[in-house]
Amino acid sequence: MNIVMVDSDNLCGDADFPEIQLNKYGWLQFPQLAEAEIYERCWRADVVISASTPIPAEVIDKALKLQLIIAAGDSAQHIDRDACEKRGIRIAHVPGLKGDSQENTQVICQQVSEIINAWLQGNALNTVY
Repeated sequence: MNIVMVDSDNLCGDADFPEIQLNKYGWLQFPQLAEAEIYERCWRADVVISASTPIPAEVIDKALKLQLIIAAGDSAQHIDRDACEKRGIRIAHVPGLKGDSQENTQVICQQVSEIINAWLQGNALNTVY
């Protein structure tokens, strides 16, 4: 299982995500990726997390293992929804929160980890799609 956070600098303060309930997984967390770097970092990802960096169809189409994209906050407008629907990739988000304070960032981090754990266990998600 490979998880990639593409833009932790878009959250206020330190984005400290709790552990995921898996024995073995890779977690890559980048402060910010340039548009050209997103595919390079996400092509092997099962889960991509983005606060506001666009996740375009080109990345979604080429990330063959991708199954879940999480918007780390309330809005998922930066994720190409049509490309996700076409591939059956779920989009989840953290409703009602923006990463505009350290307190909100910590709640978002907790919620993102809970979304991933729920998804791994086959439980219902708060999904956009």
